[in-house]
Amino acid sequence: MSPAPPVRGLDVTEREREVLVLVARGLSNAEIAQNLYVSLSTVKTHVSSLLTKLGARSRVHLVIAAYEARLV
Repeated sequence: MSPAPPVRGLDVTEREREVLVLVARGLSNAEIAQNLYVSLSTVKTHVSSLLTKLGARSRVHLVIAAYEARLV
């Protein structure tokens, strides 16, 4: 499977993009961990990284970024 093309304005890894889409769909960290078969700690790390990279103050801002990037 080839990696997804970069999304304009979002400099995130492929895994961070997966987490971002699931955050935008309203999943909790625990639900995201279960969906991606990773630990809760790993999800928290990805969410924290997304908040920093996107300059977001909360998960709500992450959802807005995902919609603006047409990821959902």
